[in-house]
Amino acid sequence: MGKHFVLTISREFGAEGHEIGKVLSERLGVKLYDKELLARAAAKSGVDVNSVCGYDENVERRFMDPYLGNGRINSAQEDKLFHQEAQIMRDLYAKESCIIIGRLSDYVLHDEPDVLSVFIYAPESFRIDNIMKKHHISAKEAKKLVRKMDAARDNYYRFYSMGKWSHKKKKDLTINRETFGIEGCVKILEAMIRTKTDEEEQ
Repeated sequence: MGKHFVLTISREFGAEGHEIGKVLSERLGVKLYDKELLARAAAKSGVDVNSVCGYDENVERRFMDPYLGNGRINSAQEDKLFHQEAQIMRDLYAKESCIIIGRLSDYVLHDEPDVLSVFIYAPESFRIDNIMKKHHISAKEAKKLVRKMDAARDNYYRFYSMGKWSHKKKKDLTINRETFGIEGCVKILEAMIRTKTDEEEQ
């Protein structure tokens, strides 16, 4: 695509926001950024990449979920990683069109023009079933994981935005993954981006 844009995707756990972003990035010919931002931030911060395996949109030891692994970073390193990630996202915004999954990207870039923010959600029952199948766990385990991950992401947002933001707040569009499917969500987002960039070119 010719016109510059950055799409931030916030999502409920199990609603397949990453999968939707991946297909969309291929469709539009732009890069998708997700967990590699954390690896970049770790490298720039001098933090051992292997030690951040348990740090993923949660504030470790404050909001840690046991399913995420056993990261060994301390609170100061967590904060340093977040601020380094935020700077990387600002740098990406300045130089290329791209899609960023989670990582508080909608909050970090909310004052920038050419940024579109979406929220992908689905009914809890759909997400539980999805997680059961993907991780081969029981319905009870899946339900626990879905609720803990949603809570961890909410806490992550509120902690680093100082209570000003949630992952559902101030979105240009919210989409029900169950209703539209992955392909339907991709088509909706592609149309939104093309409409936005076409209007700006006129």
